Amino acid sequence: MEEADNLGKSLTPLERKILPLLKENNNISSLKNSSRLSETEISRGLQWLENKKLITISRAEKEILDLDENGKNYLKDSLPERRFLNSLSQNSLKLDEIKDKACLNDDELRISLGLLKRKNAIEIKDKVSLTINGNKLLKEKFPEEELLKKLPLELNKLTEKDKIVFFELKKRKKIVQVNEEKEISVSLTPLGHELLKKDLKKDLLETLTKEMLMNGSWKNKEFRHYSLKSITPKIYGGRIHPLNLVISKIKKIFLNMGFKEMKSSWVDTSFWCMDSMWIPQDHPSREVQDTFFLPYKGSIPAELAKKVAAVHEHGSKTGSKGHGYKWNPEIAKQLILRTHTTATTYRYFHQKNIKYPAKYFCVGRIFRNESIDATHLPEFHQVEGFVMDEGLTLRDLMGYIKEFYSKMGINKIKFKPAFNPYTEPSFEALGYNEELGKWIELINSGMFRPESLEPYGINVPVIAWGLGVERLAMMLYKKSDIREIFGSSSDLNWLRDYDIKW
Repeated sequence: MEEADNLGKSLTPLERKILPLLKENNNISSLKNSSRLSETEISRGLQWLENKKLITISRAEKEILDLDENGKNYLKDSLPERRFLNSLSQNSLKLDEIKDKACLNDDELRISLGLLKRKNAIEIKDKVSLTINGNKLLKEKFPEEELLKKLPLELNKLTEKDKIVFFELKKRKKIVQVNEEKEISVSLTPLGHELLKKDLKKDLLETLTKEMLMNGSWKNKEFRHYSLKSITPKIYGGRIHPLNLVISKIKKIFLNMGFKEMKSSWVDTSFWCMDSMWIPQDHPSREVQDTFFLPYKGSIPAELAKKVAAVHEHGSKTGSKGHGYKWNPEIAKQLILRTHTTATTYRYFHQKNIKYPAKYFCVGRIFRNESIDATHLPEFHQVEGFVMDEGLTLRDLMGYIKEFYSKMGINKIKFKPAFNPYTEPSFEALGYNEELGKWIELINSGMFRPESLEPYGINVPVIAWGLGVERLAMMLYKKSDIREIFGSSSDLNWLRDYDIKW
């Protein structure tokens, strides 16, 4: 009794309006008609009442068989086979004549012909004519017509005869469809019944305003009680995306290792993305299957372009024979979405006139025309880095790579030889992904070739690398699919609640 009294004083105006209606209404549709409230308001009020244990809500899903687009038209204008049959009621006709008279398209004509032959309703010689059974069917309803008139129906309540007709109709285009409907029923609990005996129309104050305090209108009035135990929606505050957290960690590691950060734009010319680093103009990576080309051209630095042309054509002063072709500046001006961040390195070689010793890195988004799978995306983030100094060797390069990954908590690293057109020697670093149960490529690296450095006047060793951030993040967050890290298919709940264990 006391519990009901306290609950009565805590009901919101919405709950006080809905609760009495539940004596005669047990679903949202009837409540909507009785209360003139919106479905959203009713759903919210019912949820609050359920939280207070005044009602129980039962939820069920049911499949409803209903008319589809063609079914609605056929219910109005008759099924194609009925129109076919009716067109023969006076005399025999050719198929073209039936098609015109019954207003049938080619698909409807073909289906009707097959259905009526199976029903032994027509015979075909020079013309199509009705059989004895066909004349009989002129006066009878088809089972299909009877079912269409009865719709909508619950799928699990169809008779055996109706089920057979349904499966036949389902083979035809857009005559019937099955829709899922959610059914919500509401019933009062004993506590709810007890509360309905109380005076729910009592005027309770919701708020205390400045005006009420000044004029004293709050006196002798009762305020609605509030429960601190009521369930409220969970509010999610802003949170750093897990990929951005990895990028921040990467930047911090390189800065602590004495590197300076580089930056450049997503859209660049083929000159900076390929020509400047001695990638030949007929290299497969320039093809449309690997590169996103834009329908515009950009500008290239004239003096540097002459030097780049020389190493492409005959190797210039490097002792190399070059690629042995005539370099085309128009190809180099083609604008593309950058395929790697190495373009940033070569821009800095030229624009910043970098002198050794030097250590630089950048983190940026790159774009490649890749097929999407567990380890590939058409756009992702890459970390570029280089060290320029006298006496650098592959041992130094391996040392930098291992040092970086150890700071990220990854110690299972191995190397294998690789090919890059602008580095020699080159190798890949692979890391073991426990979730995938295999080694995956993490980083591509090498020592820049003399042909790629000569146009910039660099004559000391430069070691460099490029790594995919998403693949690294997969290992750190123990994910088996790169799409869980970056992209629209990422799990929103994981993005809200992810754990940092690295």
